Amino acid sequence: MNENPTPFTAEQFRQQAVELSQAVAELQRRDNKLIDPQDPFENETEFHEYGCDFGEIVPQIRIPGCRLPLKPNSRERSRIRRYQNIVGGFMLGHFVISNLAAFLLIQLFYVLLYAFDGMHGELPAAYDDMAQTYLTNSSSMIALNLLVYGTCNVAAALLGLRATRIPVSTLFRTKNFTAGHAVCYICIMLTIQTFMALAATGITDLLEGIGITPFEMDDSMLPELKSTAVSFLYSVLIAPVTEELLMRGFVLKNLSRVSQRFGILMSAFLFGIWHENLAQFLLAFCGGVFLGYIAVKHDSLIPGIICHMAVNFAAEMFNAFDTYGLDTLYDLFNVVYMVMVIAGVLLLIVMFIRERLPKTVPAQTERGFRITLTSPLLLLAIAAHIGMAIYYTVSEI
Repeated sequence: MNENPTPFTAEQFRQQAVELSQAVAELQRRDNKLIDPQDPFENETEFHEYGCDFGEIVPQIRIPGCRLPLKPNSRERSRIRRYQNIVGGFMLGHFVISNLAAFLLIQLFYVLLYAFDGMHGELPAAYDDMAQTYLTNSSSMIALNLLVYGTCNVAAALLGLRATRIPVSTLFRTKNFTAGHAVCYICIMLTIQTFMALAATGITDLLEGIGITPFEMDDSMLPELKSTAVSFLYSVLIAPVTEELLMRGFVLKNLSRVSQRFGILMSAFLFGIWHENLAQFLLAFCGGVFLGYIAVKHDSLIPGIICHMAVNFAAEMFNAFDTYGLDTLYDLFNVVYMVMVIAGVLLLIVMFIRERLPKTVPAQTERGFRITLTSPLLLLAIAAHIGMAIYYTVSEI
């Protein structure tokens, strides 16, 4: 025999009515919720302050209730591709103009050399070797290198930032960065430099065993004060500032519009192939990942510039001590260097345990590398540097 159900009391009825109204209100809030333009994919692993306004790619996100689909439509892909092509276009322009300017300056040097000596026809072999040494190591040519590449770095960065409407001042608004952070990051960068140098040496030995000699930049200097001073000026001051402005400023910022992880890895890869040789690729890529991470973490180029300066300073000091035969100073500096490297190993382990690169959610994955494969100017810039690296390597065989 079925019992009659217990009727609702007035209080129970009111309680259910309240719960229903709350559920309806929550659904309405979700429908009317605005997307955060700096965190459109609600990725909790990313650094909110670093994000760009995604409304520049999808203006509709400012409309209440707008939702981003898992896969972007053709218009969104086109706008993402536009920023990647802007990066590729300016990098390609930098490649063409800097190499052309360097070539013309070298030809001008030879013309002046012929005119000065009143010579016609080909230079004698010994004289040509002397000219090549001068071109590579003299203070004048280091200064010209500073002029060409430093100017191209700044021009590409500033024009690119303007084209993508990113104020330069926003690249230096440092957050949560202290002197302690600076020391720790420098130790980590020196550790990366040391281990990548060892890795490059091992890979070079393997390649030479099969008859391939990878191209390496000649960073030796003439034993003269002017060459040393100009080399320090370029490597320790000009190069870190201008390269960070270009690579961790313009390039990283624009490639991170969809995904900070993608931006960090892609900008590091571009920084690596930009050096066009194996040894510097390894350091530039691994170091570039770290520099990109701390740029995103602190929303600033300052930490990266400091680390970049420290690494180049260490290399220049070793080079100078070796050039001038200052063995005692070389050994003392090497002791300090190795202490910092050991500290860097420990700090790097701690960082791996406590911190990670930002992750990528599925919607960001659909908007990253796949769109890069359809961005012709970015692909051309990559191909140009890889092609030049292959040319240098083949020319050494």
